Amino acid sequence: MDEDASETDSDSEEAEAEVAASQPASVSTATAANDDLPVPDITAELDGKAPAVSEDFERLLLSSPDSSYLWINYMAFHLKLFEVSKARGIAERALKSISFRENQEKFNMWVALLNLENQFGSQAEMDLVINRALRVNDPKAILIQLTGIYERAHKYAACQETYERLLRDFRASCKVWTLYGAYCIRRRNLAKARELLQSCIDALPKRKHVKAISRFGILEFKEGDVERGRTIFEGIMANYPKRTDLWSVYIDMETKGEHVLKARNLFRRVTTLPLPSRTMKFFFKKWLMFEKAHGDEDTVEEVKQVALNYVESR
Repeated sequence: MDEDASETDSDSEEAEAEVAASQPASVSTATAANDDLPVPDITAELDGKAPAVSEDFERLLLSSPDSSYLWINYMAFHLKLFEVSKARGIAERALKSISFRENQEKFNMWVALLNLENQFGSQAEMDLVINRALRVNDPKAILIQLTGIYERAHKYAACQETYERLLRDFRASCKVWTLYGAYCIRRRNLAKARELLQSCIDALPKRKHVKAISRFGILEFKEGDVERGRTIFEGIMANYPKRTDLWSVYIDMETKGEHVLKARNLFRRVTTLPLPSRTMKFFFKKWLMFEKAHGDEDTVEEVKQVALNYVESR
C-alpha cells in the first residue's frame, strides 16, 4: 500500500482520539490513558471476590503498589461511603507510594485527584491541586484533562477559560486548537469553531496547516455541519489533489455518514487521478468493498470494469 494511503486510518483515529482525550473518566474509572490496553486483574488474589473492606485493598497494594487502577478503586470505595477525606488521603498516599519511574500511573492519580476535588472539594482546594499538578506533570496534558473534567461537570465557563489558557501557552499545538474546536462544536458554538479554524491557520507553522484544516473538517462531519465539512475537504483536495491519505479520510467520513452517492462519487474522482499503481490498487480494493456493502451488482461491476480499464491502459 502507498505510504500516504497507509496513514489514512491513523489520521482519522488520531483526530477522534484527541476529541476523546478532552473527556476523561470519573474518579472511579480514570485509570490508563490508553483504554485499549488490558487492565491486569489484580483483584484475582481475592478468589474472585471484589475488595469489600479497606483491609482487602491494603493487602492488594502490598503486591501492586504502583497500580493506579487499584489506588483509584480504593478511592472510589471510600467515596461510595461518603468518606471524602479518606479518599483524598488515599490519593495523596498513592502519589507518594508510586515509583517515580511510573509516570503514567502517577499522572492517572493526579487526574483522579483533580476529579475528586472538582466534585467534592472547594474552589481553593481545586486550585491548589491544579497548581501542584502543573508543577510536576506536562502542563499541556494536565490542562487538557482539566477541560474534560470541567465539561463533564457542566462548568462551561471554567472549561472555556482553560481552553483559552491552553491557546495562550501552546499556540503552536495543532492538538490544542482541534480540541477547542471540538468543544465549541459540541456546545453548538459553530461560529466560534470556525473562528478558531482561521485563527489556528494564522498561529500554526505552515507545515501543520493541512493537518489542522483536515481535522476541523472531520469535526464538522462528525459533530457539526456535514456540508461545512464537505466544503473544507473540497478546498483541501483542490489544493492537494495527490494527498491520497486525505482522499481516503474524506471518503471514510462520507461512508460513515451513510452518504453513499457522495462517497461513490469520490471513489470515481480519485481513481481518475495519475497515482502510483500501488495506490490505485488500494483505492480499487477499498471501492469494491464499499460497493459490496452499500451498492448492488451493477455498482460492483462498475468497479471491476474501471479497474480493468486502468490495468489495460498501463
